Amino acid sequence: MREKEKSTRVIFVRHGETDFPLDRLYCDDAVESPPLNQAGLAQAEAAALSLSDIAIDAIYASPAQRTQMTAKAIAGQHGLDIVTNDAFLERRFGVWDGLYFDAVEKQYPEDYVAWKVDPLNFSPEGGETITDLLTRVKGGLDATLSAYVGETIVVVAHVGSIRVALADALQMPLAGYRQLRIDYTSRSAIDYGGRQDNIIYVNRV
Repeated sequence: MREKEKSTRVIFVRHGETDFPLDRLYCDDAVESPPLNQAGLAQAEAAALSLSDIAIDAIYASPAQRTQMTAKAIAGQHGLDIVTNDAFLERRFGVWDGLYFDAVEKQYPEDYVAWKVDPLNFSPEGGETITDLLTRVKGGLDATLSAYVGETIVVVAHVGSIRVALADALQMPLAGYRQLRIDYTSRSAIDYGGRQDNIIYVNRV
């Protein structure tokens, strides 16, 4: 009988809600890192409760304040420390970080058009393409998976980094990553195996 390969389950959790305006591009967390608001704190506690009966071996989170606060609620249920990893940060938009969308269109009209024409491969100065983001996230995952073969880990991250990880596991065209809905503090689980990755659930709230 062929022995079943060991898989590592990764439960991705998006951070809770903040007061960061939805019509601004992702903020540079080294400069501006918004905390969870009251709704976000309640969401984090609810997510922690939903994971309380699952045996979790490690909790990883990006260094952003919103992911750290969300991870803290989950870690408190399991008596675990949070492992901080920059690989799970949101996509970097370089000189566009923190700008309102209309400001980008006015200040960088040619680049704005280039972004709309080719959102997968375009990057503002100092930023990342979606492919760059996936490479960074996969690098963090590969190191994590090798350390926890056959175990279960939680990764508290951002909508962009979770979307590209799911798109990659699904082997879907990366250009369609934005079609994956990932709500605040939703959970999405993937079993990473040696031969293939299996999606267990997506956007569970």
